[in-house]
Amino acid sequence: MDRLGTPARLDLSEACVVEQPDPGALLQVAQEVVSKAVEHVLSHPPTHVREKSDRDVVTDIDLAVEHLVRGLLSQHTADIGFLGEETGATGNRTTYWVLDPIDGTTNFSHGMPINAIALGLVHREQPILGVVALPFLDSRYWAVHGGGAYRDDVRLSVSGATDLSTSLIALGDYGSGPRTAVGDLISAALDRELTPRVQGVRRLGSTAVELAWVAEGSIDASITLGNPTWDTAAGVVIALEAGAIVVDADGSPYSTRSRCAVATTPALRDVIVPLLELARDTRYWPG
Repeated sequence: MDRLGTPARLDLSEACVVEQPDPGALLQVAQEVVSKAVEHVLSHPPTHVREKSDRDVVTDIDLAVEHLVRGLLSQHTADIGFLGEETGATGNRTTYWVLDPIDGTTNFSHGMPINAIALGLVHREQPILGVVALPFLDSRYWAVHGGGAYRDDVRLSVSGATDLSTSLIALGDYGSGPRTAVGDLISAALDRELTPRVQGVRRLGSTAVELAWVAEGSIDASITLGNPTWDTAAGVVIALEAGAIVVDADGSPYSTRSRCAVATTPALRDVIVPLLELARDTRYWPG
């Protein structure tokens, strides 16, 4: 894995040919596994919180959920790999499940309900299935490639926002862990650029929640510096299937190799993406 949290890069031209699994056929497995994870989170309040690095925490529930989900998936889909935020990668590197057991752990550890369990399925660097559950808000979002995006059985569509001045934009949190100074400077600069031009800027503390809310139209764009696959994969496919544009900092289409994850309504793309020029010549720029 690289330092932005994306899986180690694999030269697919030299890898064995792996057929894409049918994400629709695997959706039920993903839903059932996420349901077990939600049950665990709702019935087990955190009893131990420790700092992984500067401003980055993990709880005993993060670890328990990851072990639970990994174990269940290995029973049902042994030929598919796994990447978890807390325990790393095993198995198939071309097709793998990716999990953030609790995206928004800081919120969770403080009793805030804005957090999510995010389970995605990635094939050849593209997310093809995603389930994002918000346990404390009793809602769930999901999508499979080519099948549309849903919240609790209601089909989703991004907002019709066309004007930045009436838009609500989500910015990722300031950085945590090592090497955050440059990202913090870019994030602060984006805040200064956006705040006088939009209806509101929000920092929710959970990328998966932001992407799900872009899909349902309650947020018009989400800008995440960095691209930890466990934070983004599930939400990206949901946003895409709801009609969002999801790109890297330079406007190129999203993949797990992307350095940032920028999701926006189609009409706002050409206004939002140029702002990411602030990241040029940093580790948040493709290259």
